Amino acid sequence: MSKRIKEPSLLLLAVIGCILYFGVNLFSPYMEDAERMEEATEGVPSVTQGQAADAALRFAREKLGLRAENPATHVIYQAVKQQSGYLQKERLYDEYQERFGEKLPLEFYEVEIGEPDTGLTHYIQVNYTNLGIIGWETGRSATARSEGVSSENAPDSEAVIRQTLTDLGYSPDTFALVPGGSKAPGPNTLRVYRSKADTIGESPLELHVKETRGRITLFRPEFPVPEAFIDWQNAQDDKASLMTWTSMGLSTVMTLTAFILIIRGRRDIRFSRGLVLTLIFTGVYLLNNFNMLPAFRTEHGSGPSEPQAVFYLWFVNIFVLFMAASTYLSLLAGRQLWLRRGLNPWPVWSDASFGDSVRTAMVRGYLFCLFVLGLQQVMFFAAAELFDVWAVSDPADSVYNMRVPGVFPLMAWAASISEEAVYRLLGIALVLSLTRSRFLAVLLPSIIWAMSHTQYPIYPVYTRLIEVTVIGLIFGYVFLRYGFLTAIFAHAAMDSILMGLSLMITGSAANTAVGAFYLLLPALAGWLLSWLHDRFGPKPKPPRAPQELPPNPLPPAPQP
Repeated sequence: MSKRIKEPSLLLLAVIGCILYFGVNLFSPYMEDAERMEEATEGVPSVTQGQAADAALRFAREKLGLRAENPATHVIYQAVKQQSGYLQKERLYDEYQERFGEKLPLEFYEVEIGEPDTGLTHYIQVNYTNLGIIGWETGRSATARSEGVSSENAPDSEAVIRQTLTDLGYSPDTFALVPGGSKAPGPNTLRVYRSKADTIGESPLELHVKETRGRITLFRPEFPVPEAFIDWQNAQDDKASLMTWTSMGLSTVMTLTAFILIIRGRRDIRFSRGLVLTLIFTGVYLLNNFNMLPAFRTEHGSGPSEPQAVFYLWFVNIFVLFMAASTYLSLLAGRQLWLRRGLNPWPVWSDASFGDSVRTAMVRGYLFCLFVLGLQQVMFFAAAELFDVWAVSDPADSVYNMRVPGVFPLMAWAASISEEAVYRLLGIALVLSLTRSRFLAVLLPSIIWAMSHTQYPIYPVYTRLIEVTVIGLIFGYVFLRYGFLTAIFAHAAMDSILMGLSLMITGSAANTAVGAFYLLLPALAGWLLSWLHDRFGPKPKPPRAPQELPPNPLPPAPQP
């Protein structure tokens, strides 16, 4: 909004950003750490979820006693996050993939099969490249009927376990029962068998097995992660959690301050301002939450996952309403603070210049977006190569765990509207009024914003804080120099491109087409809004012609 700073050529910045982005992507395959970080984030399944469900049903009928003809099935994408993190941190990821990746992948499909008649729930892990069965667990509700043979006729437990290992391609003689590995004697006892030969780093292969009345109710192969790594990761997660809660607390203080400012200046505020943006944010976010219901199933117990997922869905929806209120208050108070400084943060529909402003903001936003994308790629590359930064795939955020993956990139608009409203429009104005420093006014809200992004599975967590703070500084400059609409378009274009690319790499032709559409959606939205305003919006009033004086403006002077 200020014109005091001489700007570099936006087109030049965009070209530099493109060179950085494509340069890093071309160069990173030749660098071990950058390539490993990219490969470990998320794989591409070779089979469909329907094929995985069919494979799980066949296995359940053959081995788990499933008798229901058409049981309900739910398929989700899962990942062994902690083990993947350990392998990357200790530079064992490539070795693991070569030795064990085909049989024991770090990412797979998990098929949930419910049996309402018996009260049993089966979770079966299916290899998403070859449909092989990796492991399974059968959970029993309190009212479940007992299954299997009677205890008098039950076969020898050890014989059943050995046969299961053989059927799954393991050699029972190469495993030894861990002394004390059983939690308690009796039926459904957990037994732990440790491999005498297969290890990766400090982790030997272990098979966790439960047997009840001649049936295996749990089979889970794993490489237990060393306690030292678990302690380190927990400490990192605690730091991320502290930063997230700090960000939420400071953001709440900003929202309460906005509420007080609105109450005090309510006579000068038009409450319709910001309402449309708030409704867009709320609608997109709620739609995304319902779309994410399969992802909410990833954290489940041994029973059915749906009740817990539905409860979490409505809990998150309530939280979104609070976020919507915060966004609305930030839009009202932030706009008023800038108006008091004699600056209009964004034009509205009733302004004759609205269409041109939207079109210009869209173009500028895309140019800045391309620069930020290139800079972000450089930061990721440098972090992986110089600071041993690594990332793991999170099933709770995966496009494979969405009802309609093509809906996900709409979240670019929810994120851009709310975050630019809270941390740029309101945050910069508040800090500027306290410190009188433009640099601090941009820096402090950027840090608060960055702290809320540290719980992404990127380690060490401080790298995400630095990366997002740098991006926040750029968005802050964009806001001060070009206004709120340009900041929204820059943010929305960046997120829309990143989310669109995440769809395109899934390998699906439909997702590729939809992802490509989202690369251009902010441009289409800006053009359409501008066109609608030019067609149906208020027209600029023609300038008033100067009033002509009469031929004899003065009466003749009286004769003496």
